[in-house]
Amino acid sequence: MKNKNTLRIPIGFAAGALFLWIADPEPRSYAAGALFMILGEAVRFISAGTLIKFEGVTRNGIYGFTRNPLYTGSFLIGAGACIMSRSIIFTVLFLALFPITYFRVIRREESYLVGRYGEEYERYLREVPRFWSGRLNIGEILRESSPFLAVKNRELRAVSGVIAVLAIMAVKMFL
Repeated sequence: MKNKNTLRIPIGFAAGALFLWIADPEPRSYAAGALFMILGEAVRFISAGTLIKFEGVTRNGIYGFTRNPLYTGSFLIGAGACIMSRSIIFTVLFLALFPITYFRVIRREESYLVGRYGEEYERYLREVPRFWSGRLNIGEILRESSPFLAVKNRELRAVSGVIAVLAIMAVKMFL
C-alpha cells in the first residue's frame, strides 16, 4: 500500500526538531516521560516482531488483542515525550492532532486491507477491537513475537529515534 499522506513524515520531523528545541525537562518529568516512551517502544517492537507483511491477516500475538498496536505504541511514545518536555503547547497539539492524523491513516489502511484480504479481514475487524480489548495475555503476546522479525520490519529505526530523544532530553536537562 502506497502512503498517500507523504507530508506526515517530514512535518513530524520538523515538529520534532522544534519540540526538542522548546522542551524543558527536569528529573521527574524525564523519568515519567522515559517510562512512557520505553513502554511505547516495547509495544511497537513486539508488534513489529509479530507482523508478517503481505502474507495474510496477522491475528496472533498482540494482533489478537488490538488491530493497531504499532499506533498504540506510537501514542505512548508521543505522550511520554510530552510529559518529559513539560510543554503545554506541544501536549495540547499532540493530543489534538495525533487522533485526527491516525484515525485517517487507520481508516485508509482498513479499506486497503479489506480490498486485499476480503472476508478474512472483515471478520478480523468484527472480532478484534481497534485499540485494546479488556483482556490481555502477556505470555501469548511475547511468545508470538520475534526480535529478528522486528529487525526485518525495520523497527530499529524507531528504537534509534527513542534513544536519540532520550539522549537529547538528558543533555538538555543537565545543561
